[in-house]
Amino acid sequence: MPVPSSVDAIMLTKNSMKPCLKECLDSVYKNIPVNSLIAVDGGSTDGTLELLKSYPRVKIIMDTKGNRATSRQLGIEAVETDWFVFLDSDVILCDNWFDYAKIYLKDPKVGAVWGAALQRSSSDLARYSAMGKLYGKDEMWIAVKAGRKRGLTHDTIVRRKAVEGIRIPRDLHVLEDHYIRMYVEGRGYKWLSVPRPYCYHYAHSRERPKDYYIFGRAAKKIGFIKLSTVLTYLFFGVPKSLWIYLNTGNKQAARAQYITYIYIIKGWFSV
Repeated sequence: MPVPSSVDAIMLTKNSMKPCLKECLDSVYKNIPVNSLIAVDGGSTDGTLELLKSYPRVKIIMDTKGNRATSRQLGIEAVETDWFVFLDSDVILCDNWFDYAKIYLKDPKVGAVWGAALQRSSSDLARYSAMGKLYGKDEMWIAVKAGRKRGLTHDTIVRRKAVEGIRIPRDLHVLEDHYIRMYVEGRGYKWLSVPRPYCYHYAHSRERPKDYYIFGRAAKKIGFIKLSTVLTYLFFGVPKSLWIYLNTGNKQAARAQYITYIYIIKGWFSV
């Protein structure tokens, strides 16, 4: 299959103006040959829809009673190009993003390529910095390592044929991205995590215990987290959080790491 001259892009939105929707969209249209931008919106009231409509070739699908699983399903079903790109609304793409990505598309065994997400929230930056010191590696290495473990969709180009027939379980409000990876790999394709292309991820730094609890439940349901991993979280949660604090002085990052592990564990054991 030849390298595509243009691709559809899928973006999930809901009150997504902050932290950087405009900058995100500008980087998308600058660095990807967009056929259509398919925005699946959960009912935005903050100006997100108005901003989206100011860009060319935008298709808006409303999914006000759905979640990430139903929205991704709707987006996939609306794709018309042989390849499409999942994009988060809080990322800014690197220059020449598509030029880097298309190198991998010539391989008929490749089903998806995830570009490394370099974290830019203060909490995540501190966590990555501490882990980099632990492993003696840089931020890019940490990011690529994360993407090799889990299916992520910050900036992921996907072969449409690799997701033909997919039906994402409706209750996967989280880990729907990893379910897509499992499906792609189950059809015999490779899901790559690469350092180029890459994006900058400006996620909000906030503690979301309920989300982590739901994550733990979903992780057990689809087999993403096994008992051995849960035990690792249990025994190394405090030491890891302490390491983050001692190496960065960031109490918020250390606390966030601990809270994440605790609620994932609770969610996992609740199933």
